[in-house]
Amino acid sequence: MTFDFHPEAREEFHDASHRYEDRSIFAGDRFVNAVRAAVTSILADPLRYQVVDEGIRVCRLKKFPFRLYYSFDARDHFICIYAVMDEKRRPNYWRNRVLE
Repeated sequence: MTFDFHPEAREEFHDASHRYEDRSIFAGDRFVNAVRAAVTSILADPLRYQVVDEGIRVCRLKKFPFRLYYSFDARDHFICIYAVMDEKRRPNYWRNRVLE
């Protein structure tokens, strides 16, 4: 099974990790580890998480107010992470990425 971040999701991940790092190097590390743990969990069982739209699922990070929105292509065994969304942002801003 393989995965990749949508370019904008990758940018969100990096921006959020830098914001947490600015608070504390430990907070930045914990955030990165939380995202890695979520991705590992998704890869282990991509159908485990709640469906929020046709073909789109959501995984909430532990201990951080973020969600990963992703799709799973069973034929190609590929996960695409469309958003690393801060729960404080408007909820549907990332949906146009799925259409790209």
